[in-house]
Amino acid sequence: HRCETACSIGRRGEPVAIRWLKRYAMDAVPQERIEAIAASHKADRPTGRKVAIVGAGPAGLTAAFDLVKQGHQVTVYEALAKPGGMIRYGIPDYRLPQEVLDREIGVITALGVEIRCNTRVGSDITMEQLQAQNDAVLLAIGLQMGRSTRIPGSDHPQVQRAVELLRRAGAHEPM
Repeated sequence: HRCETACSIGRRGEPVAIRWLKRYAMDAVPQERIEAIAASHKADRPTGRKVAIVGAGPAGLTAAFDLVKQGHQVTVYEALAKPGGMIRYGIPDYRLPQEVLDREIGVITALGVEIRCNTRVGSDITMEQLQAQNDAVLLAIGLQMGRSTRIPGSDHPQVQRAVELLRRAGAHEPM
């Protein structure tokens, strides 16, 4: 939606609200139609290349979507129980309902991307195995740890880092 601020129509009035138009399209169009539209942009022939992506957050899922459209066979490995990364585990339901996220991830899997959840690289599968079984491995693990604010007292045991707090709040765990 950043292009809204640069929209030339905005000089003569209100810019095109592209973010809201995209949201309306995703909400109003049936899932089968969205998947068919996405599939129509898939490569005509498979490349025969295999790509492993570590992390099913926004970066990993976007890469998987783009790579499968180019004809590559893509498998995403996610340590957590469901794909989505901080979008799933850090954004409250009232801002982004889980059903909407599941629908959008469904478009990616409908194109042929395989997502293996509860699979931690390093214990469930090794990096060496991924490298041996694939032509490329993309690490899209995101920011798993919060940063220190370097404010005096922020190292107190009762101070929680934002990433950890958001993850627990998004997962509906007791705080």
